[in-house]
Amino acid sequence: MNTLDPTVWENRRTTRLFSEENKTIPDEDLKYLATVINNIPSQCSIKSHFWLYLGQSEEDMNIRKWMADNIYWMPDDRDESENPRRETMLGIIQAPAILTCVRTSSPWANPETGKSADDHEQLADRSEGFFAGAILATLLNMGYKVATFGCTAGASALGRENRLAIYDEYTRVIKEKHSNELQEMIDKFPGPSGNWKDIQFFPGVTQCFGAESIDETVEWNGKYDTWTEPGGKEYNFVNGIKTRTPVDTCVGF
Repeated sequence: MNTLDPTVWENRRTTRLFSEENKTIPDEDLKYLATVINNIPSQCSIKSHFWLYLGQSEEDMNIRKWMADNIYWMPDDRDESENPRRETMLGIIQAPAILTCVRTSSPWANPETGKSADDHEQLADRSEGFFAGAILATLLNMGYKVATFGCTAGASALGRENRLAIYDEYTRVIKEKHSNELQEMIDKFPGPSGNWKDIQFFPGVTQCFGAESIDETVEWNGKYDTWTEPGGKEYNFVNGIKTRTPVDTCVGF
């Protein structure tokens, strides 16, 4: 077998704070990641999501800040005030780069048109998990520090009307920025294809990554740290290691 380094996984943790100095993601790394993502298996070959790369450009950072402010945060259950503290998934805005899963309201490429809406939703959940795991493994083996976040409660925390408005804006921004690439994706599918005009987007799992971390490596003490973005806004975040479930999760080895 190939010689693999188990410490890549044994020492894995969710990076809470990335280096503010080393933010460069080489072009060759991005090309390799695109190759990996384009060849990950999806359930029944149905395409119900895609992965969006956001780096350090001004436009990308504006989108990332909006995502951190509106989607990727959790209300602090311990705070019973009318406006409770927020735990922001800080890597969304602070990491050198992110790969974020954009879920679609219906499949945009669908060779299994006979399946029910429930079938499609279950298959979409499974496919997102396939991709998230493969991307995490790839990034770790490329030597990157990684934070994997599926915490999108911020979109729903302020009520249904606010959630629908956030999803509408999320959809508009991505379609406006990537309309040509999205059209190319649909045009390449040889069978029944989707229509981006009728498909809404929803946020999914996001992989935040960079070359170096500067976060705490001790167990989190329950108190938030604060990070201040260049515009002066403060974000509360967890800085430290959350306790892993203390059991193995494999049998028969």
